[in-house]
Amino acid sequence: MKTIGVFEAKTHLSQLLTEVENDREFIIQRRGKNIAILQPYHQHKAAQMKKKGEQIISAFREIRNSQKTTGKDKLTVKELINSDRKW
Repeated sequence: MKTIGVFEAKTHLSQLLTEVENDREFIIQRRGKNIAILQPYHQHKAAQMKKKGEQIISAFREIRNSQKTTGKDKLTVKELINSDRKW
């Protein structure tokens, strides 16, 4: 990933966007500090989806771990579903 300064990014934005369309990535710096990443949108979208998936899995684990244990094991999903059924 190439690092560029803010001035260079501003000056050559059209060229940089063309390169980003070809799956190149750039780190934009101001005074030597990283402030942004210029990357293809599909990579950003994929990262968001992965993060949401990890959050969902984490929530399911939290629910599973919060369930009271029966004599030997924690309740299964099937047992939890059936526990609220009357028939």
